[in-house]
Amino acid sequence: MANVTIKLTDAQKAKIKQATGQDHSEVRMGFPGSNPPPSTAPVSSEPIKATRAMRAHKAMKAHKAMKAHKAMKAHKAMKAHKAMKAHKAMKAHKAMRAHKAMRAQ
Repeated sequence: MANVTIKLTDAQKAKIKQATGQDHSEVRMGFPGSNPPPSTAPVSSEPIKATRAMRAHKAMKAHKAMKAHKAMKAHKAMKAHKAMKAHKAMKAHKAMRAHKAMRAQ
């Protein structure tokens, strides 16, 4: 069997252009047992690239958010530790002064 080429009408061309954004003047079809028809339209990888870019963007935003969250937690832990040390030092200082005052009497 042979390959078949079908010429498109202007209305058919317009529908294909609207649906795919590509211009086609004919459609080629091959039947079983024949050589496959040559490709007439270049395959666009734009949707795949856009999807990958979107995933990469979301991953980057998630990574930045995670780093910011960890930094905030570390900052809070450091402040809590410093506050605890300051509180203990203040209590020790007051205890020492009270002890000296008791001994002085």
